[in-house]
Amino acid sequence: MKKLGFLITMLVITSLPAWSQGAKSIRITEVMTDNRTNLVDEYGQHKPWVELSNSSFTTYNVRGMFLTTDRRVLNKNLSPEERRKLMCPLPNNEPRTTLTGKKSVIIYDRYIWHEDSEETCPDCFPKGKGHFRWLSEGTGPFQLKLGLVPLRKIANAFHEKNNWIALYDGNAVDLIDSISIPWLAADQSYALNSDFKTWKICKADEVTPGYLPQRTGLSKSQMLKETDPHGYGIAILSMGIVFSCLALLFIFFWAFGAYMKHKQRIARATEKHATLLYKTGKKTIEVTQDLSHKTNVILKDGLETKGIDKEIYMAVISLALQEYLEDVHDVEPGIITIKPKQTRWNAPKFNNNNNNVKI
Repeated sequence: MKKLGFLITMLVITSLPAWSQGAKSIRITEVMTDNRTNLVDEYGQHKPWVELSNSSFTTYNVRGMFLTTDRRVLNKNLSPEERRKLMCPLPNNEPRTTLTGKKSVIIYDRYIWHEDSEETCPDCFPKGKGHFRWLSEGTGPFQLKLGLVPLRKIANAFHEKNNWIALYDGNAVDLIDSISIPWLAADQSYALNSDFKTWKICKADEVTPGYLPQRTGLSKSQMLKETDPHGYGIAILSMGIVFSCLALLFIFFWAFGAYMKHKQRIARATEKHATLLYKTGKKTIEVTQDLSHKTNVILKDGLETKGIDKEIYMAVISLALQEYLEDVHDVEPGIITIKPKQTRWNAPKFNNNNNNVKI
């Protein structure tokens, strides 16, 4: 049971980087704060909107992620519960939150700012300090209470800075993407450039809601996936690398085997030579010991002892020495040399091929 728990823990830990990488592929790619004649929502209203795009080619579901325009979430001392109160969650039970590769989704701001002519309007924000109010219109799944401010004078009335929007992961702690939006004219948008790093202000005729250029911000792996969607090229490349490695391994082991065989031949030759030297040395020692014994007997007993003629011993010793010194059968060089020798058999007068012989 402990092993099963350990395996599950390891699987969860190893899957976290992949999950994080998938969340990082979701980007804020375009924002419009003052929509007068541009995109219309499902209720027929022109509302501010935010475009979220999947910059990768893999599918990712953005459900449960959070959008917010409240800078108080940057306070790291806030708990996740406090952060969630300042954020707007994306819908969970909505199939459009599943973004395939290079696809986008539009999130509308359900609050629309209106300028009020009354000096003190109960719906003004802040109360009694301005002539602007927002109205909540639409309750669809992609209608969130973002509160994007379209005009600088509205922000000045609330002593606010320019618009800022951030995308957080489902834990309300991990910041996925954020952008500070400059003040835009009517029907202008703030969009991410094709390099996926810099931003630009788009005119009304350059706004592209819900559309992400297919080569925007592509990494090398993503470009490879686009150019080789079926994987034939990468398969051929992989097989080429594998077979090249196998060929190198074959050459290495063949060379190593040849080296080891050569080394074994040298070892066998050395062992054979050592054995031959050992046998020769052993025989030399035996003969030397025998001669030493016989010499000691001669020196001790003199030339004649107990009727035994020591001259016979001397003759035997001499013959043994002669036999030892002339014995070449134990050490053969392995080379046979044939030298020509003049005999009667090859004398010219017995040679039948001699043209000088007269019959």
